[in-house]
Amino acid sequence: MATVIRLFLFTTGLFFTFSACAQNPRPDWQKIKDEDGILVYSAAVNDSDIIKVKTEVIIDAPLTRIRQILDDAPRRKQWVPYLERSKVLQRISNTERLEYSHFDAPWPASDRDFVYRIRLQHKQNNQLVFQMRSEQSPLMPEQAGIVRADLIESAYTLTALQPKKTRVELVFHADLKGWLPDWVINIVQRHLPFLMLKNLRTRATITLNKQR
Repeated sequence: MATVIRLFLFTTGLFFTFSACAQNPRPDWQKIKDEDGILVYSAAVNDSDIIKVKTEVIIDAPLTRIRQILDDAPRRKQWVPYLERSKVLQRISNTERLEYSHFDAPWPASDRDFVYRIRLQHKQNNQLVFQMRSEQSPLMPEQAGIVRADLIESAYTLTALQPKKTRVELVFHADLKGWLPDWVINIVQRHLPFLMLKNLRTRATITLNKQR
């Protein structure tokens, strides 16, 4: 049981940059958790046994502070569970880049890694969206002993409510590949994804307080 829980936490750790706005028809979201100021919703996805999950939280920090944390690839491992390393592979423009993240999975699972393109979009004057999807790249070939996972769709949506208050929405849908069964991934996404937003909230408020 302890090993299964560690696998759950590991998979939850994969939520860092992997979250958000669907390009498909609007999902039928069902609220499954409301705890510590964080809401969690799930929705079935056509042609997939892996559910999609949306989490929402309001953070007492400016949008610019949260963006700064999300953009800081070298320091992500300080707040993202099981993240071994994360780095920028290529800066394509001011609003687009290619990144790599490697997660140290607990035994007996193999490590997972992702290569993904990030696009930043200003949807409104007060809203910023990090859109992310997996992409093949010669800049980071697959490595022996590490399972290359597939980020199907993901994004963080940051909405400034006030100068020092931001709503963060995270929607996540990914295939971790390997032998991890869909039911394990679905349990993780139903019960533990709020931990990532909880960590982000703590990180944002601590960082803000240190700079006052």
